[in-house]
Amino acid sequence: MAESNIRAAVIGVGVGWNHIEGYQTHPHCELAAICDINTTLLNERGDKFGVPPQHRFTDYREVLRAREIDAVSIALPNWLHEPVALEAFANGKHVLIEKPLAASVEGGQRIIEAARAASKTLMVCYNHRYRPEIVWLKSLARAGEFGHIYAAKAGWLREGWIPTHGAWFTQRERSGGGALIDLGVHVLDLALWLMDYPTPISVSGAAFAEFGPRGQKTRPRSLKPERFDVEDSGFGFVRFANGSALQFESAWATHREPNQDAYYVRLFGSEAGANFFTGAPPGETVTVFKYINDQPASIIPRLQTGVSSHRLAVHHFVDCLLEGKTPESPGEHGLIGLQIIDAIYRSAQHCCEVKL
Repeated sequence: MAESNIRAAVIGVGVGWNHIEGYQTHPHCELAAICDINTTLLNERGDKFGVPPQHRFTDYREVLRAREIDAVSIALPNWLHEPVALEAFANGKHVLIEKPLAASVEGGQRIIEAARAASKTLMVCYNHRYRPEIVWLKSLARAGEFGHIYAAKAGWLREGWIPTHGAWFTQRERSGGGALIDLGVHVLDLALWLMDYPTPISVSGAAFAEFGPRGQKTRPRSLKPERFDVEDSGFGFVRFANGSALQFESAWATHREPNQDAYYVRLFGSEAGANFFTGAPPGETVTVFKYINDQPASIIPRLQTGVSSHRLAVHHFVDCLLEGKTPESPGEHGLIGLQIIDAIYRSAQHCCEVKL
C-alpha cells in the first residue's frame, strides 16, 4: 500500500482485545475504531485501551462504510465470520479473521472468493504459529534440517473446559463444531504449516460427547450449556499426497491431570525430529532430536519468549499490508483445516475413511 500507516478497526472485542493491543503496538498502524454489540464490554475495552468514545461503535456496518479504514479484524462468533467478512470485502477492506475461517467449508470458500474478487488481503489469525518456538522450527524445516517430515502428531487435550460463555460454542449451527473446530484447528494448523501444508487425500476420525451432554467439566463449573450438540473430544488421522501422515487430537474435557491446558506438536523427519509442548518448563518448550557424530543428541534452543502471539500475528498482518506481501496464514490454509475437520465429522458419522 502507498500509505505509510494502516488504519485498522476491530469488530468484536471479546477475544478481539488481543487485536486491539496488536494494532496499538505497531509503529505504522492506527487503531481507528472498535465495535461490539455489547456496550458494557465495548466501553470496558475502550477505557482500558484508551480508545476515544467517538471511535467506539455498536453497528459493524458503520465501521465497514468508513472510507478512512483500511483493514478490519473480525473476532466474532463463528457463524458471523462469513457475513461480516463478505461485507468487509464489498467495502474494500483487508481482513484479519479469527479462527476458524468460517463455520462451514462452503462458507470458507465464499470468503476466499470474495477476497479474490475484491483484490484484498485475507489472513486467518492462527496466532500460535507466530510463537518464537514455532517460527524457529519452521526456519529449520525450510532449511531442510528435518529432511522429509514423513509424520507428525499434534494435540490439545484439556482436562475440563467446556465453554459456557456465549451459548453458541456448544450449538453446531452457530459454531460449526466443538473441540475440533475450536482447539483442534490450532494444532492442526501448526502441524500442517511445519509440514509445508501437504495436500490431504484421506481422513479418518472419531468424535465423542461424553461430558457436555451431562453438564460436566464446564468452565465455570456452576454454569451449564443451554444446548450441547457438538463433540467435546475428537481424533483424526490424515494421509497426504506426498506419502506423509498426521495424527491429531483435541478435547475440551477428558479425565486426565487436573487443570491441564497444554498443547503439543511432534515432528518425525528423515534427518531430525522435534517436540514442542507448552506444558514444559519455560525455556524447554521445544527440543530437536538428531544424530551428531553418529550419536543421538537433543538440542534445546535459547529463544526469547513471552511476547503475545496475537500481537505477533497482528503485526505480521499489518506488515503484509504495508509491504504488499501474502500473509503466512492465508485464507486457503484456513479452508484446508475446515475441510479436514469436516471430513472427521463425516468419518465419525459413517464409521469410514473419507476421501478428499
